[in-house]
Amino acid sequence: MVELIMTLAMLGVVICPLMNLLVLSQKINSIGENEYRSIQTAHYYMEETRAMDEIDTGVFVYNSEEMCYERIILDVLDDYSAEIRIKPDSYGLHYIEVDILNDGEVINSLIGSMVID
Repeated sequence: MVELIMTLAMLGVVICPLMNLLVLSQKINSIGENEYRSIQTAHYYMEETRAMDEIDTGVFVYNSEEMCYERIILDVLDDYSAEIRIKPDSYGLHYIEVDILNDGEVINSLIGSMVID
């Protein structure tokens, strides 16, 4: 009986740290998955914007203070939102900024460009 109790105690000493390691691993995996999903979402909106032949003023609103076109998309992923800005430059070049936000805080940002005649 004493040997059985000692064996269970030794297993408890070994299993408890392993369980903590598994919980920590799951948290890190969840954070990485959210990061990946937000980056993929930013890429999606970047490519969607680049595919336009001209700026759709029904979707993008012109912000005269910042001199750019803006689009805000709520509830992109669970609690995330997206802000897309198109800033006109010279010779038809436009800069695109895509920000993925969580509670107003920028989680990921992606910057690109496109040419519109």
